[in-house]
Amino acid sequence: MRDHDVTTLTGRELEQARRDLAASLALTRPDSPVRVPILAQMTAIDAELAGRPGARPGDVPGSPLP
Repeated sequence: MRDHDVTTLTGRELEQARRDLAASLALTRPDSPVRVPILAQMTAIDAELAGRPGARPGDVPGSPLP
């Protein structure tokens, strides 16, 4: 599996990327193979946001289920 390095992005960039990915995910069919990389990127963003200083539980939205 390919790693999704999001450590260089700012918090604002991460949040925007997550919103864009969520919109893309909403437009895909449930059985579409494109859902896998979208969900992987969203998971990487969630992990990065949760690991940043000042992150509080509940601030980071959970990734949608596949």
